Amino acid sequence: MLEFSKSTSLYDVGVDVSGTDELAGRESKPMSDVSIHTFFDASELERLSAFIDVRPAGRPLFAGFLGMFMPDLFPSLSKALPRGHVAPDDIPIALFLEDTERLYEAYQQVDDDVPFAAAPFIYVPWMEAILGCPIYASESSMWAEPTVHNWDAWHWERPDLGSTPWARKLLEMTAALVEHSAGRYPVGQTLMRGVSDLLSALRGAANFTLDFLDHPEIMHRAADLCADVFVEVAQAQLELIPSSESGYISSGAHRAWAPEPMIWLQEDALSLLSPRLFREFILPQDRRILSQFAYTGFHLHGTATWAVDDLAALRELTVLNLCFESTRPDVEGTFEGFSRTQERGKALAAWKEFDGDPFWLWLDRLLEYLSPRGLMLEITVHSLEEWRVVRDGLKERGVMH
Repeated sequence: MLEFSKSTSLYDVGVDVSGTDELAGRESKPMSDVSIHTFFDASELERLSAFIDVRPAGRPLFAGFLGMFMPDLFPSLSKALPRGHVAPDDIPIALFLEDTERLYEAYQQVDDDVPFAAAPFIYVPWMEAILGCPIYASESSMWAEPTVHNWDAWHWERPDLGSTPWARKLLEMTAALVEHSAGRYPVGQTLMRGVSDLLSALRGAANFTLDFLDHPEIMHRAADLCADVFVEVAQAQLELIPSSESGYISSGAHRAWAPEPMIWLQEDALSLLSPRLFREFILPQDRRILSQFAYTGFHLHGTATWAVDDLAALRELTVLNLCFESTRPDVEGTFEGFSRTQERGKALAAWKEFDGDPFWLWLDRLLEYLSPRGLMLEITVHSLEEWRVVRDGLKERGVMH
């Protein structure tokens, strides 16, 4: 169980959030004119900006994450969800805000380098739902079921965010979260996955892989549609987030500071694809998505380190997040991916779950062989007690004060 205690806030703001009924027929526009005035001190801001700009640094950044699983992070909301099919009205925003408040209080005891940030409930497959997939829940997770059983029968319509129930729910939750935060913490995009993930969800994993060979023209068209909707949904969320004179903390599953709003993309389903198919069908869409935002991050699993060079070559990409997998990791391949990312001048966010002695072996090797320039270590723990162990170990190594 996580522990909670009160702490002074990092932000002070007055927020005026309009209702999502006004989003119907919305055109792209700048973010809200409401501003957040942050209270980073000079040294904090220097460390955060040095990472995103890949400037020289005396040590890496450290970002602690409390837990990974839905029932641990959002217990009240998880208990309230129906088991089986889930509709937008089945997700009570009040319980989500209650759980987020508990998380915020807990994170006040995580004395790392990157402030807490919140996002609309990241366990809903929002993009899949917006595109028409039915959504289901169990006690521990949520997932999407395929909805395209025959491409000839699919409607091919781009969802209208003002009238699509799942889109309206996402934007309603975003607005409610901004209002509830009351300037105490920043709000960012939810977890949105990527084009390959959406195609896999629409068709099912088996059909998804075969479609690239059997129906390449259809898959190009479908990938175009998924990328278009991704950009529109990301921009719609950012429009509800107050502007900030001192930069932004991205959220969802990752935290990084940037002077302008930042979005995150991932392609978990690329592990089912060959490099050729990824480069032909998915990578161009990723580049198109990333080009629409000033600062961007890409989350990549250690099972697909072959994609590091392709991603690091994208000038539109700001940060590459590469995971050291918790189960049967490719140790040498992942460390090679870390090194190649830095060699190509990209900011690197290296993730690992705390697992006792193996964690310290990973950390010591990483600190020895990687440059602190443009380096952030994302460390997931499962309790505040574990975080204190990590923090003490970092202090013993002289890389955290």
